[in-house]
Amino acid sequence: MPFFDFHLHPTLKGMFSLDTSKTDPWVKIDVHAINWKLRWCSDFQNILCSQSNLSQLIGNNCNLVCVALYSPEHAISSDQFLNKQAQGTLSKYLDPRQLDLINAPGANPYELMKTDLTEVLLKPERFNVRDKKIVPLRKGIEYDPHDDTSLYVAFTIEGCHSLASTYDKNNIQANDIIRNLRDLTESQNIPIISVNLTHIEQYKFCNHAYGILFVTSEEFKPRQKEISEDGITILKECYSRKIMIDLKHMSLGARRFLVEQLRPKPEFAAINQPLICTHSGFTGLSFSDVPDYMDYHDEKNKDYGYVLWNKPKLYGQNAITAFNPSSINLYNEEILAILVSGGMIGLSLDKRILGYSDPGNRPDALNDLAFEEEYISLLEKDYFLTKPILGAKMNDAFCITAQEVLEGGEVNPDAAFYHLCHFMSHILHVVRVAGDNGYDVTRALTQVCIGSDFDGLINPIWCCPTMESISHFKTEFVSHFNDYADANADKVRLPAGFDIHAFADRLFFENGKEFLMDRLSKI
Repeated sequence: MPFFDFHLHPTLKGMFSLDTSKTDPWVKIDVHAINWKLRWCSDFQNILCSQSNLSQLIGNNCNLVCVALYSPEHAISSDQFLNKQAQGTLSKYLDPRQLDLINAPGANPYELMKTDLTEVLLKPERFNVRDKKIVPLRKGIEYDPHDDTSLYVAFTIEGCHSLASTYDKNNIQANDIIRNLRDLTESQNIPIISVNLTHIEQYKFCNHAYGILFVTSEEFKPRQKEISEDGITILKECYSRKIMIDLKHMSLGARRFLVEQLRPKPEFAAINQPLICTHSGFTGLSFSDVPDYMDYHDEKNKDYGYVLWNKPKLYGQNAITAFNPSSINLYNEEILAILVSGGMIGLSLDKRILGYSDPGNRPDALNDLAFEEEYISLLEKDYFLTKPILGAKMNDAFCITAQEVLEGGEVNPDAAFYHLCHFMSHILHVVRVAGDNGYDVTRALTQVCIGSDFDGLINPIWCCPTMESISHFKTEFVSHFNDYADANADKVRLPAGFDIHAFADRLFFENGKEFLMDRLSKI
């Protein structure tokens, strides 16, 4: 059976190469070009490696995907670390001349994104590929699940800044975003199923959740509130065109504002589309639990604050897994809202998003609680600080310790069961949230799929580090999930008649395929 992926970036890592020497999206990146110190002391080679280039997708029977169209933010392309690497052996992938073009005052993010689409992704012949095809699923084009020479694609847009004609935040207007969205869908005839209002840098349309750790910039710190009037204008345009809004990367306040305040308004009644989150993890928490797992302080003379999270432990088999409670992930009420709306959740294959923590190698710190860090806008801190006392459950009765992480076993490409457990915990949690709220669990299990985020900037789980492991990943899931569910039967029960083989087929292909085909019929 084929595989489906709700969110990946097969050409992203070539966007930093010059057009005259464009990185070939059909071949693997040479990780030996990474500075040896980075390879030795970090996971950078796992982040930079080709996780889902076009050959990997077609060659591993993943022939139906949603490709994220994206233009790199200036806070990334101007980052000192990135530009330093562009001066060394990585220059063939991080060409300083291309970085200069992206960072130039007149750079046009929409044209950069469109050029990457039309001149790289949709032109296999440019790279001397004659026996494979990229097939956008426009109206009238039939998807063939048995076609092993084609990659069938629909598109999402990751961040409204990617639709802007300028990087100048003072001059970006909603009308410009809408005009370019119409150009892409009408003039270019590109099937767009969803849009992220925001991504990882602060723009005026929508506040974002803090989401990038390995580069530093004040622009990554959330400082706004909810969704602006311009953002609402863009949202209405998308909904009226039956384009969904992806909750991923929106701040907690923005997501709650959309779900609780905007969508119930009469003006939205006729245009609301399903809620989706294409590449997500779960926090394991309800809104009311948030203060219990966090410590907080305002940053001096800043318009954002700092949050230290400890990580809730809910499920396990011999060893306990944890969730990442950072607000880039979904809370229980949001999982339910997506299900009730008829939407879909794509599970990321980023180990940090799925809740895994590196335990470190300090013997004196084994009893320390694992943690995550993030920044939140002062304008939205009331969404988090809902109790007078914070951190009531920041102890080892409720939160995972470094020692408990170590008990999960060695985690490397040859021994990755503990990462699989984190993924399986997410499936159990969908069942639990649905069941606890009276939602049909069998239906809920048709509303989850894979949204790997491969070839983005993720550090993948080692039970599926690249698309070349997707079949093995599915086999391991089938082999272990029933036992994992039995080990957690005191917390969650699978529906009667649950068939692991049928469910795995749905999870890895059919759920996403059916949802995507339904959406394409509407746009």
